[in-house]
Amino acid sequence: MKKFSVEWSVKSLQTYFDSLIQQYKPATAMRRYHALMALGNELVRAKRLKANPMKQVRPIVHQHVQQREYHPLEETIQTIRQITHPTYRLFFELISQTGLRFMEARLLSIEDIQFDGLTLLVRHGKGRRLRTVPLGERLAHKLQVFLEGRTTGLVFRSIRGQAINEQQARDTLRKQSLAALGRSLHPHDLRVSFATYLYQSGNCKLLEIQRLLGHSSSRTTEGYILSQETKLQHIINALSA
Repeated sequence: MKKFSVEWSVKSLQTYFDSLIQQYKPATAMRRYHALMALGNELVRAKRLKANPMKQVRPIVHQHVQQREYHPLEETIQTIRQITHPTYRLFFELISQTGLRFMEARLLSIEDIQFDGLTLLVRHGKGRRLRTVPLGERLAHKLQVFLEGRTTGLVFRSIRGQAINEQQARDTLRKQSLAALGRSLHPHDLRVSFATYLYQSGNCKLLEIQRLLGHSSSRTTEGYILSQETKLQHIINALSA
């Protein structure tokens, strides 16, 4: 901080990160961002600062929203439905239609699904925050058929009854998307596509999407929603391919 004459103020720190993102890769900038956030919190605990100014500095990721690749949700769902493994197929269908994080879906219990009310309770979100997410009727029916009468335990489990293998699940999605689309899809892309669809096609408000995704800050949610300009650019690029 001395090298770059950075002070513990929102203005000084924001100026520092605005210049940092122009010189380094996003991952490098984000490591410094989180390091200074942690340091600021420690200084507050040690009573060296009254408040941590880093909490008001814009996360670096928001300056790179335009660089996310656009994956239309309808196209993404159709790709997922081509997965031959029934467990992984329904697992990723659930993520793409509810916006759950990978680990939230992986640890989802049957007891947390309310088929009558068409909702599911998310217990394993970040910060241990509980939230309720709506289920589509067709998706709920698929889940009931998949469970074959089971009423307890994990929804998605291996032959041994344990949580599904994380790497195998990710590899399954990657291979299917490469075969169907010619590009790789990651579980996180499904959340981004879900959020973008709700905002652009569903006309949902930002706060509604924030609640569904389990974000503590609306700024984080904004980073998940691709702009209309990004969507149009990818459409135009496809036409010229």
